[in-house]
Amino acid sequence: MIKLKTGKISIENKIIITELLENFPDAYRDLYITKDRLRYFLKENLDLLYAGLEKGDKIIYDENIGFIYICGYSDKFPRKFIKILSETPENADKLIKVMLWNIGNEELYWKGKINNPLKEVLEKNKFKFKGARGKEILLVRVGIKKDQKEN
Repeated sequence: MIKLKTGKISIENKIIITELLENFPDAYRDLYITKDRLRYFLKENLDLLYAGLEKGDKIIYDENIGFIYICGYSDKFPRKFIKILSETPENADKLIKVMLWNIGNEELYWKGKINNPLKEVLEKNKFKFKGARGKEILLVRVGIKKDQKEN
């Protein structure tokens, strides 16, 4: 069952998330957060992941298919970035659909390698090209505002 969590994470859920990070490959090295212009890879910096969750970041996960970490809430950054860890694009698509159902009113960004297969999955879920630099691409999905939903 896919779960959405924020705040303090239980020991049981920390074990699940840590095992996902240990067992699922980050082949494109896109699973990082940026602080003070430095990249911190989540696999090596679990403390930053859990600290961010305690301060408001969100995680959507399932122990069999992977997770999406949504950062930017904890530091009140205007852009909310998603970081996806999944073994297959199909599993990533399942996680993305749950994410959009729960927080589809947010403007969400994904930055990753141009050749990462997650790019096509995100584009299928209405993420649009925003920019590129070197080997990386920036995609954005504009959220549905509450007044747009009512129309």
